Order: sequence, then C-alpha cells, then structure tokens
Amino acid sequence: MAAIQILIVEDDPMIVEMLVVMLRKLGYGVSGIATSADEAIMQAIQSTPDLVLMDIGLEGRANGIAAATIIYQFFSIPVVFCTAHSGGEIINLAKKAQPFGYITKPFNERDLFSVIEIAINNYLSTRPSGTDARKFKELLYLDAGVIFLDTSGRVLFMNPYAEHITAITHKQGFYHSVDKVINFEMASKTQKKYESLWEAIRESVVIGTGHDIIITTRKGKRKAVHLKVMVRKNNRNEIVGYILKLEENIGKSRTLNRY
Repeated sequence: MAAIQILIVEDDPMIVEMLVVMLRKLGYGVSGIATSADEAIMQAIQSTPDLVLMDIGLEGRANGIAAATIIYQFFSIPVVFCTAHSGGEIINLAKKAQPFGYITKPFNERDLFSVIEIAINNYLSTRPSGTDARKFKELLYLDAGVIFLDTSGRVLFMNPYAEHITAITHKQGFYHSVDKVINFEMASKTQKKYESLWEAIRESVVIGTGHDIIITTRKGKRKAVHLKVMVRKNNRNEIVGYILKLEENIGKSRTLNRY
C-alpha cells in the first residue's frame, strides 16, 4: 500500500524541518512544502496530497484559514491545522474551514500520528463518491485558461494557459479582484456593456451563456477570448466560487495586434 502523502504548509523553516523528519519516521510521504497560501494551492494541484498540514497563523495575502477553506472546498483535500492556540477566537474562525483536526504546538510524534490517522479515517468515511483531487492536475496542461474565483470575485488559482493569456502569474494574481487582474472589453459594440468583468461573470451564471471579450495585457497585447463561467459547489450544495474558462481565438488575436 502506498504511503499517505502529506503537504506541509508552514513558513517557519525549523518547524518544516521537524515535520519532515517526523512524518518520514512515521512512514508518511511528504508531497511538497509551501510557505504561503498561493504556493499551497498550486502545490495541492500539482502534488495531489492525501492531507494538508496547515499553519493556522500563515502570513501573507491570505492566511492559513483562508488557504484551508479554498483547498477543501475546491479540491476536497482534508486539512489539519497546526496551531499555537488551543482555544479562543482563532479556533472559532478556523471552524469555518471545516478542518479534519487540530494539533497544538509543541507536539510529539504520537500526537502527530494520532491526528493524521483520525483525520484520514474521518475524511474517507464522509467524502462524497467520485471525489478525486487528481483530476485538477489536468488543469495544468489544458489548452485553455482556467481561473478559480471565490464568491467575492478574488482570484484563487490561475493555470499556465491563463497566465499566458493575461500575462499575469498565479502568484501575482492570487487573492486580488478579478477586475484588477484582467483588463477587458466586450468584443462587439452590439453586446451589452458591463461596468466590470465581475458583473459580467455573475450575469453569465444567471443566464447560462458565455461572453466574447477582448483582454488587454499589461504589455499592451490584445487577446480575443470566449469566456465561460461555471459554478463551484461544496458537498453541502452551497456555492463556494466560480470557475472561468478562457478560450483564446488565436487568429482573431493576431488580427487585433496588427494595428
């Protein structure tokens, strides 16, 4: 039987080193190490771990709670929080991420083994059938741009082709409003005008149709793109975000950039 693969999300190098040693001694594999929320999401897609050990106090544009929420709700990967707090407001906030366990620093190998085994068993007994995070790895090789947004329109993930279309990296766009990441206009004057891309996205969900748009990158390149929007729901059938698919018309893009 293959070893359980664990993604470590921690910005303290000493704790990372300790966790790697402990996990390997206990027979687990380390699928990757991330030091920020944007790295954690990309690593979750690239390495498809069985479980994530997340520093609840992670610093950056998004904290550990936000990162855990995204990873579980979008990719159905269970998360265990590593925390220096055994109670209080931060634990109440963390509950919203639906973690599968907590481990309080400092901890020993026995503590770590117990929380991981319980978390994995609980996840396997409650996950919906057909759940498989490995399918998201295919997004890295798709010949179309894919962008994940939360319910506020913030960018959570950009695949390589989306980076190519927008000339913005996943790291640069992460947790910024989609309107700050993508400069757009409608492809035709006969199309309805929108105040923002976020407005067009929300309306697309309601009416169930896509949009032909022109994206202008920060380098001045113009891209002819067909935008499709899909809703992402969690296992409670609640909307947790949106998935954008950007299909570029290469011929039209070349024409746009001739003038």
